[in-house]
Amino acid sequence: MTKEIVLITGYNGSLAKQLTKFLKTNYTVRSLTSSKESLINKNIFFWDPSNKIIDTNALKGCSHIVHLAGFPILSKWTKKNKKLIYDSRIKSSRLIFNSIKKLGLKIETFISASAIGVYKDNTSINQNEGSSKSKSWIGKLVSDWEVESNKFNELNLRCIQLRIPLIFDKKHGFLKYNLLSMKFGMGLIFGNKNQILNWVSTNDICRFIEYSIKNKNIEGPFNIASSKKYSKIDILRNIRLNKYKYSIIISLPDYLVDIIFGEKSSVIKSNINICSKKINNTGFKFYESEIEKII
Repeated sequence: MTKEIVLITGYNGSLAKQLTKFLKTNYTVRSLTSSKESLINKNIFFWDPSNKIIDTNALKGCSHIVHLAGFPILSKWTKKNKKLIYDSRIKSSRLIFNSIKKLGLKIETFISASAIGVYKDNTSINQNEGSSKSKSWIGKLVSDWEVESNKFNELNLRCIQLRIPLIFDKKHGFLKYNLLSMKFGMGLIFGNKNQILNWVSTNDICRFIEYSIKNKNIEGPFNIASSKKYSKIDILRNIRLNKYKYSIIISLPDYLVDIIFGEKSSVIKSNINICSKKINNTGFKFYESEIEKII
C-alpha cells in the first residue's frame, strides 16, 4: 500500500525534526528548507519565501502539509528581526498557497503553527478559540499568520491552526535551559514566580498533528495545551524535587526582566489563561500532562 505524503516546512527546527521522526513510520515525509546545506536526500527540497522561490516538486503528490517554518519569535526584537519574524510566517504561507493554486494541486489538509499570543494578555478570563484577539504587535503577527492560513479554505481543504503555548522538551528550549541551570545549582525565574504557564510537550504536539491528519472532522484553530497548568515556581520545584535536590531558586523582578529583554519581555511576562475544552472534545488525550513525565 502506497503511503500518503506529508510535507513539513521548517526542516531545521526542533519540532519539525521530531515530527519527521514521528510520522515517517506511517507516511512518506518530505521537508522544505531554506538551507541549501540541508539538501541531503531526495525528500528534502529548497525554498526561499522572501524571494518567492520554491521547488514545486515538494508539493506534487502531497496529501497533507504541516507548516512549521518561522524565524524564532524569542530572537532579539530588533527592527530587522521583527520583520524576519513576520515575513517568515506570512510570506511563506502565501507562497505555498499561491503555488498550490497555480499548479491546481489537490491537497487534503493544511496544518499551520500558530501561537497563544493571539489572545489578550494579563486577564483572568478563560480564553477559548473564539475569544477576542490582542492588538499588541505579537497579537497582530499571529492574527495575520492565521488569516494567511485561512486562505487555504478557498482550495477546498481542511485548514487547522495549532495555537501553541510554551513547548516542554528536556532537549530544547525552556526545559532544557532550566534543567541545565539547576544541574549547576541555580534556577532563575524571570518575573512573577506565581505566573501560570500554558504548555504542551513536543510529543503531544506530534501526536495531535497525526490525529488531525486522520480525523477529518478536525478543522480550525485549537488551543493545543495541557489542561494541567503549572506556575513558574511549581516547575522549578518539580525539577528540584525529582532531579537536583540541592539547587536554589532565584526570582528576578519585572523591572530587571524589562531591562534584560526590552520589548520582548512582554512575551516572557504574559499572563494568558487559555481553555483546552475544544481539543479535549475531539477525543484527543494528552499523554504527557504532568511535568514529571518529561523531565
